[in-house]
Amino acid sequence: MLHSLIRLWLLLALGCVAQMAHAAAAEAIDLAGQQRMLSQRIVKSWCQIGLNVQPMLSKRQLDEAIRHFENNLKALDAEASSPQARTALAGLRAAWSPLRSTALGVIRQSDATLLDARAEDVLMAAERLTSALQDQSSAPVSRWVNLAGRQLMLSQRLVKVYMLRQWGVDNARLRDELDSVQNEFSGALTSMQQRPDNSAAARSEIDNLVLQWEWLRTALATEGAESFRLILAEGGDAVLELADQVTRLYQQSSP
Repeated sequence: MLHSLIRLWLLLALGCVAQMAHAAAAEAIDLAGQQRMLSQRIVKSWCQIGLNVQPMLSKRQLDEAIRHFENNLKALDAEASSPQARTALAGLRAAWSPLRSTALGVIRQSDATLLDARAEDVLMAAERLTSALQDQSSAPVSRWVNLAGRQLMLSQRLVKVYMLRQWGVDNARLRDELDSVQNEFSGALTSMQQRPDNSAAARSEIDNLVLQWEWLRTALATEGAESFRLILAEGGDAVLELADQVTRLYQQSSP
């Protein structure tokens, strides 16, 4: 009898340890995913200041994004345990320094292309880190945390591309981005809707996200007056908040 109780206790203890490990892995993936989003939010907010779109709010968003990025880097030090993740984290740090320097400099249209290029380097480095962290995790929910977290980035990327083009920055990549980002977001959203083990709360938030996303796409398709810059800025942030809620719910469902 005693041996059976000890065995049961050990099984319960191991289960608790595994659950804590899965939760920590999901949190690490979320942190790395946030870095993807923040790289795009920095450029978006920077451009909005230059375009005089809610300049005080946009400046606050820019400062918060830079501070948030640096805090996440510190937190990720404790989470990147595999050699691949450590290498990816070092690459992210190296890419971040030039972006931070440009973002904190003078805001002028002539530097927008440089800022965006450096943000792309950070985005790719953050993507590598997110993938490495997902690979080192055995939690099935990690894939969904990564997918939902990527939606945060896409919401900011879409508005970023719009603001860059509004400011006169245009090239073939940016022209293609408007369509490709929308297609990727919509495809991921469909996958999230079809996830069989969504909680009731997750389904509700995803439904809200679908509605807000369609509103944002409609606004983008009917752009015209300068007032649409504000509409797109606010719409992108609304999508960001809802996608973040879904990501949090996926994290909490980690077994």
